[in-house]
Amino acid sequence: MPAVINKRKCAAQENICLPITTCPSEAIAYVADDNEPLGGRIIIDITLCDDCGVCVDACCGQAIEIKA
Repeated sequence: MPAVINKRKCAAQENICLPITTCPSEAIAYVADDNEPLGGRIIIDITLCDDCGVCVDACCGQAIEIKA
């Protein structure tokens, strides 16, 4: 299973999200969204995610996990 984000734990800030820059598959990105409380959200493209787990270790809020 690919990685998933727990939105309740995610700070959703592009400038502090380490998984965006550390994901070797470039599967993680920030998307501006005025309907979100913080003005945007972090997304994982499941077609690019290879379940490596690098994002899980890099996430400062422990908001990402690999679901089995």
